[in-house]
Amino acid sequence: MSTSTAQAAPAVAPDPPRLAAADMAARLTAPFARGADRLPLVVRGTAVDPYDFQLHTAQFGVTPRPLYILQARKDVPAATTVTFGVRGGPALSLPLPDGLTAGTSVPLPDGTGILTGIQSGLAGGQEEWWRLTALLGTMGRLLWAVGWERDHLRRQLARTAAQRSLAHAYGAHLDRNGAGLGVVRAPGETDGAYRRRLTVARRWTLPTPAGLTAALNDAVGPIDGVADPLVLDDTDAELRRGLLPLRVAPLDLPPGQSVDLLGTIGTDLPRPPVEEVFHPGLLVTLSPFAAVHRPLPGTPEPLLVQPVVAAAIARLNLFASLSVVHAGYDPRAADARATGRAVLLSHDTIPSQRIAALAHWSGFDLVTHRTDGLVYAECAPGELLGMDTGDGVLPVDGTLTLTLRPLVPPPGSLVRWYVLRRGAGRGELVGPTEGASVVLRGKAAGRVVVVAELRLADLTASATRELVVRPVTLADNTAIGADGTLDPDPPRPMPPGEGLHPAFLVRHDDPAHAEYGTDAETRRMRREVAEHLDGLIALVPAATTGKLVVRRDLSATAGQLAKEARELRLSHPGLPLGTLGALAHRAGFSYVRVAGGVVTVAQEHQDPVRVTAPGIFRDVLPIGTTVPITVTPSPAEIGAAGVLGWSTGDGAAALLTTAPGTMSVRGEHGGPAWVQASYRMGDRTGAYQFTVRLRPELAGHTLPPATRALIIRLLEDLRPLGVEVVTRLLPGGNP
Repeated sequence: MSTSTAQAAPAVAPDPPRLAAADMAARLTAPFARGADRLPLVVRGTAVDPYDFQLHTAQFGVTPRPLYILQARKDVPAATTVTFGVRGGPALSLPLPDGLTAGTSVPLPDGTGILTGIQSGLAGGQEEWWRLTALLGTMGRLLWAVGWERDHLRRQLARTAAQRSLAHAYGAHLDRNGAGLGVVRAPGETDGAYRRRLTVARRWTLPTPAGLTAALNDAVGPIDGVADPLVLDDTDAELRRGLLPLRVAPLDLPPGQSVDLLGTIGTDLPRPPVEEVFHPGLLVTLSPFAAVHRPLPGTPEPLLVQPVVAAAIARLNLFASLSVVHAGYDPRAADARATGRAVLLSHDTIPSQRIAALAHWSGFDLVTHRTDGLVYAECAPGELLGMDTGDGVLPVDGTLTLTLRPLVPPPGSLVRWYVLRRGAGRGELVGPTEGASVVLRGKAAGRVVVVAELRLADLTASATRELVVRPVTLADNTAIGADGTLDPDPPRPMPPGEGLHPAFLVRHDDPAHAEYGTDAETRRMRREVAEHLDGLIALVPAATTGKLVVRRDLSATAGQLAKEARELRLSHPGLPLGTLGALAHRAGFSYVRVAGGVVTVAQEHQDPVRVTAPGIFRDVLPIGTTVPITVTPSPAEIGAAGVLGWSTGDGAAALLTTAPGTMSVRGEHGGPAWVQASYRMGDRTGAYQFTVRLRPELAGHTLPPATRALIIRLLEDLRPLGVEVVTRLLPGGNP
């Protein structure tokens, strides 16, 4: 409860929401009352009613040192300065260059004395604009600091939602409302004038499919005795898509230049954030197998780095074999080497401008090509601890040893390990749960999360890894999902009318390891099914006798998944069904069931199109480089069943045709990019198109030239801007 000797507050406009600190303080128990005590002050005009802290002193036996909080009752304009009168001292000025939104608050300087007045230059009594609260204890200060963000986000959320309304939108938000109506703001037009124009524009009656159809039929009249003879169809055709993510990066980085993780090149780029905690005992020694060690004179040895840097150097080896590291952790350095988050690099055979670019390719967050020929490569803060988990897979009832990096934690530290449940997966630690390594036992199939937490005085660091527990066998009449859930629902069939065209099926042909029966259709299946089938064949032990028996239900009573070529029935003469089912689950099938003497596998629906760029490595496209891209299935395989379209986004790459029938992508500037190939299936229209045709009962009817011309002219007058009308199905003339 607040304490005050001030008079009752005058009536003002409705209060903004209470301070989050007040809400939290109301939930505290009695032992925290002194620290959370607060005193609401009363503002009248430009005066603050007299007050004191005698009740607090009498109740708790201490004289408080108040922290005053100024909260806005309504939105305060930018460049406002609030001036406070202070008893026995000079006036206090509090500039608010960005203003305040209603409900948000700022503190007055610590140690401010008794307040006697308040002025801000804002029209009206100051009680209409401000609310003052004195926080009388340390707990109140902490609660205000914690709750400030909630107060701020509450108001910002309300302001953001209000931008949908013309009455409340302003500035660029009002422009976005206008863009949706196709009405552009004139140069120098105020929000008020623009808002009035948009209000008028919203009263316009825009054409709709039903309105267009009615207008056409009313103008044309009956045809061959059929009323309302025309049908307008704006149903989009089915799209089958494939996406290729790319990262456009420089091929070389000139001396004196830097590049950040997004590909921005410059001379004064922002540095990654610094770590909140650090201890040199958590650094790892850079392996001589990962890089050549050639320390600069005076550089500490051995070369120590944080785990995120060691991982980035390992990725660099994929592009440049062994690089040369000249410096790692150096507490005297003025850059991120002071905490082991950066290294100095070069290469014995690759020019420095190229090794700098390759360091950027490898995921360093900031790379600088220094004028002395060395490359400075820095990572943003990551996990201070590393964890070796092998391949991250263990069987049910099997074990896996997990090891901390560094292997020898700092003296005086305590390391504890935890296993967290995620979905169906289960695991448990066997033996000690403290120390540099532990043993994990798999208990149930699925994913589990293991956390290692190190505590050293006030420092806490952790490493988190997700591991997979695989079943060794599946019991009869048991199914398992991709996440390890037992007896899940099978994948859902595709919606009616969205069946996959046969051109998107592939032929699986591995006679050395699989037997398909006599019906050739068994070999035809969805691409994702074929890929997982390849994975299953690779998991069958080489010494196993016999071949994998592959069947697809082609009968008239087959289920929908089998008709969509997303379901197979498997067996193997050399493997128990339970073992084969477990291997199928490990191969990645989203649904596996052992029942009826076979293993039934099924796969979730995925886009059947694949986009590849064989000329690039690890999805990195150098700036200025053009590489061909391919789509599978090809347009020749699709034929007349679909129309191929290409698109790209984010602006870092551009599409171009370098030869007839050949599409290529070119890196324009650094940053993420993507290329999409999509097939528009059937004879339906695409986006921003609609088709006009005759009713089915007029099949075979030919329109008179005059009637067809009238329809075309009407469509030209009535169609929405930016929408294409397809008339090729109207008989009697040219499309």
